[in-house]
Amino acid sequence: MEIQCQCGKFRAKLKAFPKSTPGRLVCYCDDCQKYLWHIKRTDLLDANGGTEVIPAYPADVEILRGQEHLKCTRLSSTGIFRFSASCCNTPIVNTRPGKPWAGFLRCVYTAGGNAQKLDQVLGPVRSRIMGRYAQGIPPVGTPEKLDLKAVLTVMPFMLKGKLLGKSRPSPFFAEDGITPIAVPYVLSEAERQAVLGQKRCS
Repeated sequence: MEIQCQCGKFRAKLKAFPKSTPGRLVCYCDDCQKYLWHIKRTDLLDANGGTEVIPAYPADVEILRGQEHLKCTRLSSTGIFRFSASCCNTPIVNTRPGKPWAGFLRCVYTAGGNAQKLDQVLGPVRSRIMGRYAQGIPPVGTPEKLDLKAVLTVMPFMLKGKLLGKSRPSPFFAEDGITPIAVPYVLSEAERQAVLGQKRCS
C-alpha cells in the first residue's frame, strides 16, 4: 500500500499492510479538530468534527519521495508531532518518538483514487473515541472518551508493536529516534485561542 499527498509530490510505502494496522478509527478529540482548523483543512473533518486515521507501525513506513516537503506542527510543547505536506497542505500523519504508532489520515490513502479498494480491505470504521468533543450528536455508540471496544481495537496493535520494536526506525525522526526530521512549529497560546475563536464562529 502506498500513500501520497494530494498533489503527489510526497509518497511513502507501507509494508505489511493491511496486516499491521487496527483498521479505520475516528477521533473527535479537541486537538485533532484544532489542528485541522489551524492548517485550514476542516474539509477533512466529518459531519461531527471527526478525523479518520488508519494507523501503521513507524518501522513499516518507507518514504519514497518528497521528504523535503514535510513540515511538522505541535499544538503545544508536549503535543503530538503532526506532519503535513507543504506542497499542497495535506495532513499526513500524527506520531510520537518511541511509540509504535503512525496515525495516517484517511485522505492520504484515497489521494491515489483507491478509496473503494481500501474500504473493501479494511471494512467499516472499527472504533470511534472522544465523543464529548464532537460537533452535534456523534454516531450511536461513540463513547465520551474511550471504551472497551476502543481499547480492544488498539491495544493488541500497540503491544505487538512494542514487543517487536516497531517504533524504530521511524522515517519521521532522525537516527536518535527523538529528533523530528522537520523542525516543529509550536503554536502559541494566542494561536490556540484564535483557532478556538474560528471554531465558535463557524
